[in-house]
Amino acid sequence: MKLKESSLDFHAFVSIYGDAMLNSFIKKIYQVNQKEFVFQLYRSDLKKRDFFISLTKGIAFYDAEKPEEATQLSMLFRKQLSEKRIVGIEQINFDRVVKITLHTGQEIILELFSGGNLIITDNGKIVFAMDQHVYKTRKILIGEEYIPPSTVNPVESRETFFDILNNSKASIVKTLATRGNLGGEIAEEALYRSNIEKNKMPSEVRNDYDRLYGTVMEILEESKKNMAYYYEGDELLSPVVLTALNKDPDSKFEDLNEGICYYIKHYPETDKNKSSVERRIESQKRSIEEFNKLMLVYTEFGNYLKMNFQPLQKLLNIVHNNVKHNNSENFTFSDLEISNINPARGTFTVNYQGTDIVLSYVESPGNNINRVFNTAKDYRNKIEGAERAIEETKKLILKEKQKSGKKKRVKYWFESYHWFTSSAGNMVMSGRDAKTNEKLVKKHMSDNDIYVHADLYGAPSTVIKNDGIGITEETIREACEFAVSLSRAWPAGIGSGTAYWVEPSQVSKTPESGEFVSKGSWIVRGKRNYVLNLPLQLKISLVGYKGNTLPMISPAETKTESEKYVIIKPGNEKRSTAAEKISKILGIDRSEIESILPPGGSIIVESSKEIASTTS
Repeated sequence: MKLKESSLDFHAFVSIYGDAMLNSFIKKIYQVNQKEFVFQLYRSDLKKRDFFISLTKGIAFYDAEKPEEATQLSMLFRKQLSEKRIVGIEQINFDRVVKITLHTGQEIILELFSGGNLIITDNGKIVFAMDQHVYKTRKILIGEEYIPPSTVNPVESRETFFDILNNSKASIVKTLATRGNLGGEIAEEALYRSNIEKNKMPSEVRNDYDRLYGTVMEILEESKKNMAYYYEGDELLSPVVLTALNKDPDSKFEDLNEGICYYIKHYPETDKNKSSVERRIESQKRSIEEFNKLMLVYTEFGNYLKMNFQPLQKLLNIVHNNVKHNNSENFTFSDLEISNINPARGTFTVNYQGTDIVLSYVESPGNNINRVFNTAKDYRNKIEGAERAIEETKKLILKEKQKSGKKKRVKYWFESYHWFTSSAGNMVMSGRDAKTNEKLVKKHMSDNDIYVHADLYGAPSTVIKNDGIGITEETIREACEFAVSLSRAWPAGIGSGTAYWVEPSQVSKTPESGEFVSKGSWIVRGKRNYVLNLPLQLKISLVGYKGNTLPMISPAETKTESEKYVIIKPGNEKRSTAAEKISKILGIDRSEIESILPPGGSIIVESSKEIASTTS
């Protein structure tokens, strides 16, 4: 693999570890980032293993860092795939495509080329695809039958392998790399081991097909030995020794998966830290270098032909005469190698300074010279086009930087909860969901704190911290207002509500006989201290913390030092709309505001902006 696993890497992985995956059950599924997932597999003899899927790197048994909260996509995968048993895993047509078959008839298909795709089928029909796309030969759309990108296995038999070579119009190395699915490094390795020049056309090495096929088969077998070789300078990991590099590997692993994990952990920073537009500029710069080189070669060759007009005429006559006598063999003329004589097109190839240049033996010397100079001009135009493209890309980078503005600030631990600082200075926190409700009470509630809960089913657990600041009645009332406002009372549009508070010792996870306590829920025993007629109004203001400005949402009556604030109550404006308005008033990013708003719609009832305009 070089930045991304090759077909040979997948062939090796499936061959070595496929049996160990059979009869494993899929347990939890995590989404690490947009393109990476972890499928937890369980089999009684192997226990739990993390099967890491990266649509941009490859697959491995790798312990990636898992997020605390499940994404919507991971929840969807869990719903469709959890507790399903793997009954098959295979590589499709020696391509960068892996199919995992489940006992239900469902299939998980990983297309690990280009941007990558994860597809789920049921009885052959696509039921999910991360990237739906219509190609020339197939449709990756929900409801369509799944068709793999390659319908032929290039290494299945000698006949198939030979047919691919015979029907190719590209060089032998390009043919093996693309149509043979070997990839650049392994294609060069196969040719090196077979002692075949990589830039020759397949027709020129037809007598070597059998030896070449045998070498490819040897490489495939060698890849199953469960070894990995890392070439650090080339940022390359391979399941076989790459003799074509003419150097020893920097690291050698006795287990292929161990090597892949090492590579993932040391994934080249040059690729990790660069954005797509930065990589685009690098690609454009490489193109300019190549175009510039070719422009100079064609210009030089054009001048050479002008200086050798008579010899050129002689060369055209020789080629023309050879074709008349059915002679298309290569030959040398004045130190120039002549090859690829094509009677159907009336062309032949001249190798000049390592570059193959096509001339026409049915045209005049003047037309051929013009052809060469026009090609040089084409490359000059391509250089100018690439330079313009770089300037446009730089403008795009600048626009993105301006759009993103400052770097995103660090998020603090308490921001995983709803929180505010009471008028007296106590930290008050509420859970956002079942998981944070559970974590808040278990991890952050101490004996001197107070537990608060709205008198409604499903309301968040709320904790008033007593970190050296005594808890007053004012703070308790504010915390009760907070708990009610963050409950289902807000989206229901209720104007006021009731909450209660208890000591931490009254909160337990131990149910009575026959009872069940779900995640995020708690049993409260003993006397509850009720607080009635709590208004549902919240204030969003700005507070400073460790040099950063944080938006804080609190009960409307909470005292804050912020000059900018907005007061909201339940209303019919969407959270996104309300967040947009509030962000403009407070001058803070909309996403930060939206993340702290209560569930349901809201409406602004007062803001510092309105008061400022009234007083002025």
